[in-house]
Parts: sequence; C-alpha cells; structure tokens
Amino acid sequence: MSQSNWRLMPQPPEKAVRQLTSQLNINQLTATIVAQKGYTTPEAAFGYLQPTITQLHDPMLLHDMDKAFERLTEAAFGGEKIVVYGDYDLDGVTSTAVMVEALEVLGADVTAYIPNRFTDGYGPNVAAYQRLIAEGAQVIVTVDNGVSGHEAVAMAMRAGVDVIITDHHELAPILPEAYAIVHPRHPDGHYPFADLSGVGVAFKLAQALLTDAQPVTEKSELPTELLDLVALGEIADMVSLTDENRTLVSWGLKQISDSPRPGIAALLKNAGQVADQPINSETVSFKIAPRLNAVGRLGDAKLALDLLVSQDDDTAVNLATQVEAINAQRQEIVEEVFGAAKQIALSDKYHDDQVLVIAGENWHQGILGIVASRLVELMHKPVIVLSQVDGVYKGSGRSYGNFDLYTLMGQYRDLYDTFGGHASALGLAITPAHLTSLQNQIKQLQPLNIAEKEVNVNMMLSAETMTTASYDALTLLEPFGTDNAQPVFGVQEPKIDKAATMGTTNQHIKLTLANHVEAVGFNHPEWASVVAHPQNISFAATLGMNYFRGQKKLQLLLADMTMPQVTDNNTHKKFFADVYKFIYANQDLNFAQNLDKIAKQLQITKTDLNIMVQVFIELGFVHVVDGGFVKVVPNAPQKALTMSTTYLKFLANR
Repeated sequence: MSQSNWRLMPQPPEKAVRQLTSQLNINQLTATIVAQKGYTTPEAAFGYLQPTITQLHDPMLLHDMDKAFERLTEAAFGGEKIVVYGDYDLDGVTSTAVMVEALEVLGADVTAYIPNRFTDGYGPNVAAYQRLIAEGAQVIVTVDNGVSGHEAVAMAMRAGVDVIITDHHELAPILPEAYAIVHPRHPDGHYPFADLSGVGVAFKLAQALLTDAQPVTEKSELPTELLDLVALGEIADMVSLTDENRTLVSWGLKQISDSPRPGIAALLKNAGQVADQPINSETVSFKIAPRLNAVGRLGDAKLALDLLVSQDDDTAVNLATQVEAINAQRQEIVEEVFGAAKQIALSDKYHDDQVLVIAGENWHQGILGIVASRLVELMHKPVIVLSQVDGVYKGSGRSYGNFDLYTLMGQYRDLYDTFGGHASALGLAITPAHLTSLQNQIKQLQPLNIAEKEVNVNMMLSAETMTTASYDALTLLEPFGTDNAQPVFGVQEPKIDKAATMGTTNQHIKLTLANHVEAVGFNHPEWASVVAHPQNISFAATLGMNYFRGQKKLQLLLADMTMPQVTDNNTHKKFFADVYKFIYANQDLNFAQNLDKIAKQLQITKTDLNIMVQVFIELGFVHVVDGGFVKVVPNAPQKALTMSTTYLKFLANR
C-alpha cells in the first residue's frame, strides 16, 4: 500500500481544542481526538468521556417489553418452568447467562439451553423445542436469536408454550407469531437506540424484571452485577460503542477490573494477564472472546456458559483449563486449514478470480469464518471458504474493505441450499454440482469495484511524540470499538534501527525505531521485504502497551505501511532461473517423491527448493497436479519475482 490509501481526517478548530483542554483538564492530543469524534463542546465531551446513568434508556420503551415483563414475572412467581434458549457465540452465551441469573434472583424455575452449532444450527430448532417441551418447558425465552424461527415458534405456541423472543438481528418482513418480540429495531417500537447486541437486549429485560419496571435514576438501582457479561457480549459482537452501549460496556469493563467473576479471572490468568495490566476492549477482543468462542466453534458452548456463571474458584479453574485446551485445539485447526486453503487460493486456477470461492474436504466447519478472514487479509479480495459435510458444501464468506459481498452473492440464490448474512459476512450451503456452476460464474464476472481498504489517520505525528504519556492520556477514550475507533497516527519516514520478521512462517514484522520504541505488525507477510530495506518507510499505527516479564513498554501496532521498491537480486534470479529450467525439462518427474534427489542435483536445500516452487505457483508460472508433478503453465505472462509474497519473505531472510 501507499499513503495514497490514507485518509487524513479533518483537524478540528483550534479554539474548540483549547476550550476542551482547559475546561476538562485533558491534554491537547486527547482533546483533538475527542473533537474529531464530534464532541466539540465541554458538555458533550464530558458526557462522552464520563458515561452516566442519564445516557441509559427506559427498557419499557422496547417493543413488547410490557408483555415480556408481565409474563415472565407471572411465570417466575407462579413456579412455571422457564427455558432460556441462547446461541453458541459469546453474545449468545452472555445473553443466556444474564437472563438466567436475572430470573434466578426472582426465584424462578429456570434452565438454559445452548443449541449446538453442528446438530441444532442457529436459532430456534423444531426438534430442540420439542425436546424442551417434552421435558416440561412452559415458557421459552430466546436470547440473541428468534426472529427467524417461524416454524419452531409456531409449534411451541400451538402446544401452549409461550415464546418470548429477545433479539437484535435483521428483521424479515414477516415475523414469528410469538407471545412477545423484544427488539430495538422492531417496526412498531419506539426505542431510541437501535444498536444493542443480544446481551444488550437481554440486559434491558433483566433490568425491567429486577427493578419492577420502574425508572432508574441512580447506578446503584441497576443490576450492575450483570454488566461484566454485557461488556463481553457487546465487544465480541462488534456493535456500536456509542450511546448507552458505551455506558454499559464502560461500567462492565470496570467491574471486570475491580471484581472479576471466578470464571473470567481464571480465563485471564490462562491468557497471561498480569496484575497491573488494564482491562479494556482489547483484553476482551484478544484474550477472552477468542477462548470462549472457541468452545462453540468446536463443540458444546454450554461449557462457556458454565464457566461464566460459576461462583466457585476451583470449579472455575477446572473449566477454564478445559476452555484453554479447546482454544489451543482451535488454533491448531485454524493453522492447518488456513495452510491448505492458502495453497488453493494462491494456485494458478484462482489467480484472476475477483472473489475467491475455495472448497476443501473435511475442514472443520466451526473455523471457516476465521480462515476466510485471514485469507482476505492475505489476498486483499473477498473470500468464501467451504467444506463438504454430508454431501453438501457449507461455509462462510468475508468481504474486503467496503465491498458488499452479500449483494453480489445474492444474485446466485437459486444455486444455494441456504444463504444468509450481511454486506461484510455471509454463510451458505451448496451442492457440489451447483458449486462448480457458482465458481464458473464468478470467473466470468465483469470487473468489480473492490477498492483497497482505506486507512483513516487522525493526524501525523513524529515518532518522538508517541510516548507512554500519550498512550495513558488516550485511555480516557476507551472502550474502543465500532464507531469509537482507536486513534491512528501517521509517522513519516522515521529512523529505523532494526527490522525483523517474527512467527513460525515469518508472517509478523517488528520495527525498532531510533527512540527504542517498537512497532509490530501481525499477519502481514507481504511486509517482509522491509527487513532487507528498512529505509524511507512511513507507517500508520495505533498506540498500545506491551506487558512482558514485569515490564511495561510502549508498543505501536501497525495499521498500514508504505513499501520500499524492491528489485530482484541478480544472484537469486539465476538460482530461480536454473530451477525453472529444471522444472521445464522434467515435467514427468514427481517432485514430492524425489525432493531429496532434485535438491541435491540442483545443489540447494530442500527448504529453498520448496520455496522456489511456491514462488513459481504464486506468480502463475507452474502448478502442481496428481500429488506432486510440477507442470509449467503455457504462455504465462512475465512477472518480477518481487510480485511474490513468498519471494519477499525469502529475500528478507537472506
């Protein structure tokens, strides 16, 4: 990328910045960012920096909240059996925990049911509802799901079981005929904030139940013991961290910091959280959420629920250990599937595809969305990753930049068994025959307008002004997330003392600046060439803090980097040319079975031979067929070696 892709945000009026600085006693950098976010008066800025009870809305404004409140109060006090029907991601698990704990406070006979991703699927499931009703359920409360469950809801209502839906997902024109539908964007509702997540909606119902539907004027009147769960679910679901979400998440993070539940404390310890390390949105996004989401990705998410609601330290430690093992397994599976999918993505067959539709066999269904996201970052184009299950390919897609992948793929609805999602992410199921048709139609698409991802830069700073004090001042703006982005600063050609790659495949990069501050970039193998030429580089980065072996140190996280021009090394070019000539002359030789002999004959290592073949594959010069035969692609266009990411990594480590 180049700085042409950076969007330098408008700078606020100096008068407004001076006023915020003096009246709120904050430094100029913080005041500038606050004003850039639109809070230009001291009153508005103070409300943003110090969320208060006045920013919360009356839960009774939500559609059907009165009906849900009355029915659940009646059921709780009447001893009816209530089942909370959740979802397997962290928003769904925390929603379930909030609703169960609130009903338990009322003395209700309540149990939780978390559907299994693989056997139940998402949302209301007829067979699952039938089992729950057979076991005595008299009221079913959905959390983080329900608005698409017409069949199951209708069946339950016909059986005399009232279904109360609490959800935040997209609403279809026709909704289930449930007893009540509590949703912030219901067309007949009047709720002033549309962006609650599933756990946010569950909390509003819990608030109504535990305050007897009365207005709240002080924080102490709220069920604040549930706010830690709200913070986890809302951050994990990436909802807008504005309005009342900012208040709920801010208070929830403080609760985790001051008095974490046994389960959260055990998770954080396993994640390497140290005593003086702050609890912020990054803690949730990178330490807590991936671990708890891994449980539902690979198996039964009830383990995650049990961990969150556990009140016993020993039990929590045991459950957290199980979660840690599952997360490690998830990481291994992701790496394995990503490696296989990457080989396909970089193959000649898909070289010119504007949207990658990649399919494999026996890839784990639960991690395909993660693999798609990583391929998007690598390929800079939308990616859909599928795996065959019971004769049908199922999987997930992720878009690139602002491109609307959902609308594009929606043109082929007649090919899918199932299809759903939104502009940036989708899921689908398709038969093998229809998959071939889909891939062929994708190859014939007219040129798409898939623009490079724009990087919003708040301001340009010198490396010397990016200090620990600057980081500390900016923490006033936490929690960061959707609609409250962490500030990004551009740094113009700083002096770099050292550059190195990190990771098992050199996929990460670390720059050490002249002022000893380190800047790191994760999962950007295309930046590896910087190691060989760490001069005249500019980058955009956020400010972070690295806690390692008891030391606290400022660290920049790279959001983008300008790349130096790299020319082919003539010596390397000769080696590559010799290998290409050998391939051309020996296309009837199975490389996989004769790697040692070929490397010895060419007087290079097996590792270098593998790298060279991979470079040729990336550049479209060769392709591998029949389990190891390397075939030359006829009439392949000429390309510089430096157009290969693998070559740049190879060059950087020479």
